[in-house]
Amino acid sequence: MSYRSNITGAKNELFSTSSKPKAKPSSSSTRPAAKTSSSYDYSKHAAKTSSASSLPRCFLSAEAKAKKEKEAMEARDSAKKAMQSGFFTSADPLAAYGYYKKAADCYKSTCDFKKEAMMRRSAASCQMTNGHFSSAASEYKLAAKCHSNLDDYSSSSEDYRNSGVSWTYANDNSRCGEMLLESAKELDRGGLPGAAAAFEQAVESLCPDANNTFAAFRANKSESDGLGQLCTGAFVGEQLWSVVKHFVERKQLSSALYALGALTEYYENDTDSTSTLYKTYFTTSIVQISLGDIVAAEKTYMEKHLQSDSYLPTDECRIAEDMIRAVKDFDSDKVESLKKERKVNNMDVFVRNLVMEITSGGKVGGIKSSKSKPKPTPAPAPKKPAPDAAADDDDDDDDKELEEAMADLGAELDGVDVGDDDVDEDDDEIDLT
Repeated sequence: MSYRSNITGAKNELFSTSSKPKAKPSSSSTRPAAKTSSSYDYSKHAAKTSSASSLPRCFLSAEAKAKKEKEAMEARDSAKKAMQSGFFTSADPLAAYGYYKKAADCYKSTCDFKKEAMMRRSAASCQMTNGHFSSAASEYKLAAKCHSNLDDYSSSSEDYRNSGVSWTYANDNSRCGEMLLESAKELDRGGLPGAAAAFEQAVESLCPDANNTFAAFRANKSESDGLGQLCTGAFVGEQLWSVVKHFVERKQLSSALYALGALTEYYENDTDSTSTLYKTYFTTSIVQISLGDIVAAEKTYMEKHLQSDSYLPTDECRIAEDMIRAVKDFDSDKVESLKKERKVNNMDVFVRNLVMEITSGGKVGGIKSSKSKPKPTPAPAPKKPAPDAAADDDDDDDDKELEEAMADLGAELDGVDVGDDDVDEDDDEIDLT
C-alpha cells in the first residue's frame, strides 16, 4: 500500500461524519507498516547542504554556462563599440550602460564575481557621465558586494565609497553616510589601516562637525570646513549608534565621544525621540567618566543633560548623577552598588561592560595601588677585598719614611733667621710729631 492511500484512509477515518462504528484493526495490523513520508532520512539532505560553500553556487550546466559567457562577451564588445567616437559619431554612454549591465547580469548567473564587478564599475561610470547618479550608486554597491564575496576588502571599500560619492551628487546625504559606513566596515573586516578615520568620516557626513559638541575629540582631523546639513533620515540614529559600539568595543573612547556628540545632536532635533535620547545622555556620561575627566562629565551633565525636563525623572538621569558624585568622592561602595542597578543590566552589552570597568578613580581600569608595584631591591654593596699582609708592611714603611722627612724639615726651619723681629719693631715705632 502506498503512502498516498494511507493518508486518504487516515483522513476518512478522522473526518468522517457517518455514524458507522469504526472498524476493528485486522490481524494484518501486526505486519510491519509500509514506509511513509515521515520515515524519510533527512540526514542525507543535511549532509549535502552542510558541505555547501558560503559563496553562491552556479547551478547552470556546462552548456548553459558557456552560452551565458558568450553572451556576456558579445555585450561587452558592443559596449566598447558604443563608447568609441568616430569622425561622424560620438560616444554613447547611455547605450554602453545597457550593454555593460547585460554583461554583468550574465556573469552573475555564472558566478564569475570578478568579471561581474568589472562590468558593474563600467556601468556605473557610464551612468555618472549620463548624470544618473542614483543608478550609478546602485551599480557601485553591487560591485562592492562582488568584491566582498571574493574577500577583496580594499576594492569593496573603494566601491562603497564611490557609491557614497554618487549619492552625494544625488543630494541624498543619508544614503551617502550609509555607504561610507559600509566602506569603513569593510576596512575593519579586512584589518586594513584607516578604518577609524573612515568611521569618523561617515559620522561627519551624517552630522557636520560644526553641529557636533564633541568635535574636538575627533582622533583623525578632517580637511573639510566642517559645514554641512544635519541628516534627518529614518535610520541615521541606528547607524551612528553602531559607530559608538564599534569605538567603545575597541576602547577608542575619544572617537566614541565624538560619535556620541553627533548622535545627541540628531536625537535632540527629533522631537519624537525619548528613550533613545536618554540612553545617549547616559552613555555620554559613562564615556566621559571612563576617560577620567570627571569635571567635563559633571559639566556636560549639568549644562546640557539637565536642561531636558523629561530626562530628570528617568533612571538614567539618577544613575548618571549618582555615578558622577560617587567617582568624585572616591566612594567605591557606591560605585559597586550602582553597577548592580537593574537599568544598567538592561543596557546594551557594550555599555554595561563599560560601566562594570569603572572604579572609584573614574578612569577605566582604576587607579593602580602602590601595593601592587614591587619595591625595587637595593643592589648589593661590593665586598671589600681581604687584607693583604705584605701590603700592610709596605704601608707601615711608607709612614715611617714620611715621619722622618717631616722631622728633618722642621729642624732645618728652626735654624733659619728671617729677621722678622726687626721689621715688626720698625713698624711699631710711629712718629706722631
